[in-house]
Amino acid sequence: MNILHIFEAIYTTGNITRAARQLGMNQPTVSNALGRLREQFNDPLFQRADKGVAPTPFAESLIDPVRRSLAILRDGLSFNRDFDVSQAVRTFRLALNDFTVVSLIPGLLEDISKRSTGLKLYVMGQEVMPPLEALLAGEADIAVDSIMREVPGVDLMPLHVPLAVIVARRGHPQIQGTISKQQFCDAAHIVLKQDSRMRAHAEAVLLSQGITRRVVCEVSNCIQIPSLIASSDLIAMLPGPYARTAAQHYDLQVLPPPFETSGHRIQIATLAEKTADPGIDWLRQHLYRAALNAASSESWLSQPG
Repeated sequence: MNILHIFEAIYTTGNITRAARQLGMNQPTVSNALGRLREQFNDPLFQRADKGVAPTPFAESLIDPVRRSLAILRDGLSFNRDFDVSQAVRTFRLALNDFTVVSLIPGLLEDISKRSTGLKLYVMGQEVMPPLEALLAGEADIAVDSIMREVPGVDLMPLHVPLAVIVARRGHPQIQGTISKQQFCDAAHIVLKQDSRMRAHAEAVLLSQGITRRVVCEVSNCIQIPSLIASSDLIAMLPGPYARTAAQHYDLQVLPPPFETSGHRIQIATLAEKTADPGIDWLRQHLYRAALNAASSESWLSQPG
C-alpha cells in the first residue's frame, strides 16, 4: 500500500520533492520506492519534465487502477476509523488567505498543543503560492481563500463574506471615531498585494460609489499592515475579524466604512478524493468552528453545506 501511495503522490504532484513533502517522507525514501516500482514494472514510470516529472504512457495506464485499489484499502482500513487527535502522528499543510490566519489558526494550535504531541501544522501564506494553486499542486491538504470559481475534483465548504472596516491609529490628526467619504479619499492608504481580480473587484465597488483611494504603500504580507498604520497616518480597509484582532495588539481605531462594501465568500477547499479522510474532515470542521467563534459578534457566517 505504501509504495502505491508513493506512486499516486508522485503522479498527483508531478514532482518527487513535493511528493515527499506531501507524504511526510524524505526525498531519498521516495526515490528508492520509485526505483523499486521501476524494477517491478520494467518501465521508467516518470521522466524529467519542466519543474518536475511527467508520467510515461504506462504510468498513465496504471493511475486509475492504483487509485481504485487505494480507495478500497483506505475505506477498509484506517480511513474508516475516527480520527484520534491524541494518538495521531501527522503534519497538516494549510494554504491560507493571509487575513484568515489570525482568526483561524490560534485556536487550532491551542487545541493541538493541549491534546496532541504528534500533530504539526505547516502554514503557507499567499505570498508563497495562491491557496487554491497550492492545493491543486499537492502542496497543501486544505486551502482557505476567497475562491471565485468551482474547480472539478475540489470540495468547497462555505464560510463567510468578510465585512470591511477602516483602520487608523488612535492619534490620527484627521480621523477620530468616524470617517467620511472625503476623508477616506484624501487619506494615504496601505494595501495588501492581491490577485488582480480581487483588486479590480474592490476598486470597481468603490468607483461605483464615486470613491477612489490613494494607495501609497503595498505590502506582500498583511502582518506588516497594523504596525505601519500604528506608526504613521496611513489608513487601510481590512476584513473585520482581522482588524479587531490587530487592534488588540496595536493602538488602532476600527471604524465602519462610510459607504457600502461587498466581498467574496471565504471557503475551505479540499480535494474531493480526500474528503473521506477522517483527519482532513476533523481539520475542516475545526476551521469551521474557528470561523464561527471569530464571528461571534457578527451574523456573517453561512451554514455549512
